[in-house]
Amino acid sequence: MSEGRTPTGLLAIDRVAIGYAAVTGALSLAGGLRGMAFAALHALVIFLIVRMSRRPLPRGQLATFFRLLYPVIATPLLYHELSYLNQFVVTGYFDSIVQGWEVAVFGSQISQEAAGWFPALWLSEFMTVGYLTYYFVIPLLAVGCWASAGKVGFHRLGVTVALAFAICYTWFILFPVMGPRYWYGALEGALSEGSIYQFTRELLAGGSSKGTAFPSSHVAGTCAAWFAAWRVDERGFFLAAVPVVILVLSTVWGGFHYAIDAVAGLLIAWIAFVLGPRLAAWAPLPDDSSAPDAS
Repeated sequence: MSEGRTPTGLLAIDRVAIGYAAVTGALSLAGGLRGMAFAALHALVIFLIVRMSRRPLPRGQLATFFRLLYPVIATPLLYHELSYLNQFVVTGYFDSIVQGWEVAVFGSQISQEAAGWFPALWLSEFMTVGYLTYYFVIPLLAVGCWASAGKVGFHRLGVTVALAFAICYTWFILFPVMGPRYWYGALEGALSEGSIYQFTRELLAGGSSKGTAFPSSHVAGTCAAWFAAWRVDERGFFLAAVPVVILVLSTVWGGFHYAIDAVAGLLIAWIAFVLGPRLAAWAPLPDDSSAPDAS
């Protein structure tokens, strides 16, 4: 440890990561020998986080960026294991229940009708681009928070987004839902012939995890970052408004999620937005972490 520099201790972002790893690791024990392997891996992750917390924040900006956002950066790996974990505790999927909620709230299966309201190929491609902005909006909002509010604001955003993902991913294990793309099949016909839609379809075929539809973590994670930016980076918040709204709509329009998935994702984003700053204040960065980085 560098002389005169304070170890971080367990930051709020670490506590969210440990809580998620502990809960999901315990749930995976229901999966027999394979589940025990996942539980052991999660225990190792907890051990490594605790060890990392005994060191001060790195001095370099890029290293600090990763240190304060690592649970969010790791979501592709965490997402990939969900297709296994969500069949350890329960067997099967709860789409029929969610479809009932969909009809009760909206009067029909919106995910199967929305594209037909405006059947234009250009709109299909446009909405698919909106869906793909998920991979860019969160990192850009994080960079904006770093620039506007420094490490403290950045840590707050990281905690908020990580909490939203943690809630969604834990729910997927307890209540797996395939979603309309698996239940009804992907969008077909002329609206599916665009190159962007075809690319997205192949991307999801190779990287999606079955049983992760309700709530939409796509919506929850993106909107949690967007809400967090409201507090510390108003410029980024307003610049991201149109892409975020299009992203939320596109998850349903393209048949990737039920409409009720998007609504639930928005609710979880709001819960994370309310709780995230409180968690960040409870386990904040050490006093010396806001000092200028050594060049």
